[in-house]
Amino acid sequence: MTPLLNRIKVILSDKHTSIVIIALAIVVRVIQLIFFYNIRVDGMYQVMAMQNFVDGHGISIGKVLPTDLSTIVYEPLINWPPGYSLLLSPFYILFGHDYIAAGIALDILSAIILILTCRSILKTLNTPAYLVNLFTLLTGFFIYYFYFINSSDAIAIAFLLLAVHFTLLLLNKKAFSLKLTLGISTCLFLCGLIKYLFIPVVFVIPLFLLFKGMADKNRAIKAGGTLSFTILLVLLGAVLAWQKINSGSIGYISESTRGFFPENLLETYPALPASFISPDTISLAFPSGSEVMTIIFRILQCLHVLLFLAVAVYILKKIINQGFKKLTAQDSFFYLSFFLSAGITLVLIILSMTVGKEENIPGSWWTYVEEPRYYGLIHVLVHLGVFLLYQYYRARDSKRLKYLLIILILLLLPETFRGILFTARRVMNAENEEYSWHAEKDVQLFARSVIQKEKGEKENVIVTGSSYYMYYRVGMYNHVPALTDAASVNDLTKLNTKKSILLLVLLQEEDAKQYESFRMNPETQFAGEMQGVYFYTVHVKPR
Repeated sequence: MTPLLNRIKVILSDKHTSIVIIALAIVVRVIQLIFFYNIRVDGMYQVMAMQNFVDGHGISIGKVLPTDLSTIVYEPLINWPPGYSLLLSPFYILFGHDYIAAGIALDILSAIILILTCRSILKTLNTPAYLVNLFTLLTGFFIYYFYFINSSDAIAIAFLLLAVHFTLLLLNKKAFSLKLTLGISTCLFLCGLIKYLFIPVVFVIPLFLLFKGMADKNRAIKAGGTLSFTILLVLLGAVLAWQKINSGSIGYISESTRGFFPENLLETYPALPASFISPDTISLAFPSGSEVMTIIFRILQCLHVLLFLAVAVYILKKIINQGFKKLTAQDSFFYLSFFLSAGITLVLIILSMTVGKEENIPGSWWTYVEEPRYYGLIHVLVHLGVFLLYQYYRARDSKRLKYLLIILILLLLPETFRGILFTARRVMNAENEEYSWHAEKDVQLFARSVIQKEKGEKENVIVTGSSYYMYYRVGMYNHVPALTDAASVNDLTKLNTKKSILLLVLLQEEDAKQYESFRMNPETQFAGEMQGVYFYTVHVKPR
């Protein structure tokens, strides 16, 4: 080792360096999360369900009907499991019912947990401090897709990795640990409670413990696997049964088309090569949708399949020759990583092959296997695996494999540099940039000012409009229910109520013609305009 490399190694091994790198990784992640934060459609419904839960109406969506604007109808929300709504609720209360501040705080906390958990996994597997710090330094700038598209996936992944860490600690103990077993069970339950995708996947860890305990004739590990499996089966089964009783369905898939669609697999996201260089980064040089980019994407897909098959064959051979006997802690990590990754991939393949493509945006068709954020756990496990393999083969002085792994570590640099540039731009433009949630909040605050100005002393407030995306957000921020049948405002005589109502109507500029009757009605009052959204008010009285 050259003096320079040795000096870098010494610096990276220092405790003070560790503190600085952890702090830097947290600050970078906070900057990225604040910039990317946007609840979009999925998060919007879960936030509304959280508000109703806090108000004592359960995990539900509230709405009013044209036949009675004064009565709120609550419908159970099963489009997503209730986990995110439940976890968000204490933050919502803590931040004075500001769902934006609550959501950002929860995201930041889960990101910190993810950073510290990854470090703990590496330390548990006896990774030197300089490699642990190098891992945090490189991946701390990564723009993981589950952060880029703000979603509950990031929180679920943090819990699942925490469960992996507890599992490794349990495997290192010679005696049964109720504390660790309950920790594993709790993390896996929360993971399944947040994402339907992970419900079948979380059982991988208890089954692995069970098989390993049986192979090694280790009652402690076997007991840990049996108990955690039982707890998960009971708790997740209870949640799904509760949803079945309350809504008639245990889960939800938005697209109703069923059949056999193997062609959907052609859209599979190349998760393994994308762990190093994402298609998004490559598209900075070759425009997305171009012929060159299409060819590159197909090459990445082929690489993904080849790499996955190679790992699968290697693991299968090892299981045939050795089974689950006397696996080292590192072996156990790689077994778990493969089984968890294979589980996620299998669930996505089954869904894509049996459910038709969904038109999530007009003219844009989507299927499960193409969604990058669903592979987020795989990306993190791959990054951990590269550093663990480097340490493993370095200790055995295998030069060829060591150099290969050095190349893999170097392949992480493009995404790291992209993250550095992105974060630096956010810092330099901090006073000049308006984030998407800033713009939305401005509209929400303007709506609040209209409500405060127009609302009568004994009036309730209802919001509706041409864009459910917008009026739901105004309703959430101002804590007022929504009239989902927006077209009904074109005939105000058909609106009924038992109490006086201030009806706030938001119309997008491009939708104004569809609401001509409403706008021309003498009872309609124009209340202002902001960002292409026109605000109107109507006072609806009991008839």
